[in-house]
Amino acid sequence: MAIQFNLLPWREEKRQEHIRKTRNILLLGVFLGLVSGALFYTWKQTVLSDHRDALRYITEKNNGLKPLLKEKKKLDKMKEVLTHQVDAIEALQANRASVSHMVEELSVANNQQLFLTDFSLTDGQVRISGIAKNDSQISDLMKRLRESKWYQEPRLLEIISVPEKGEEIKRFSVVSQLLLPGSELNKEDGDG
Repeated sequence: MAIQFNLLPWREEKRQEHIRKTRNILLLGVFLGLVSGALFYTWKQTVLSDHRDALRYITEKNNGLKPLLKEKKKLDKMKEVLTHQVDAIEALQANRASVSHMVEELSVANNQQLFLTDFSLTDGQVRISGIAKNDSQISDLMKRLRESKWYQEPRLLEIISVPEKGEEIKRFSVVSQLLLPGSELNKEDGDG
């Protein structure tokens, strides 16, 4: 007679043990996954919180700088206005002596037989009007103005006879470009 072994309970126990081990490993994997996910989520939240804090800090600093930026823009505008005013003042000071010098040059060019009735300066252009006894006096004035360093390219605009004041009395108008003293001095300094 042969001995018979019943292996079914042993196999069933082995199968149950294998299922239990697999379930435990699966549960351990799920638990470790949840724990690592929670740790990762916590770390990301900490990093995100740090970024939010940094962004809040930068925003606060920017908001604190906005009034200073507005003030800087105002000061820049004021600086630009003041710079233009200083430039205008310097230009006026540079040209202060030029008016008397222009009149002096005009008096040298005038042969004392002409009567000047109008003298105006607009944008560097001089307009001279007057009365002369004849055309030769006007011609002499034009020649002397051409010789002057201050009056550049004088042009005769008109000559009008005035018969009610005498046979040869003429009204005339001359226009000339004015050479500013600063530009003349700069040329001489560059040549010398």
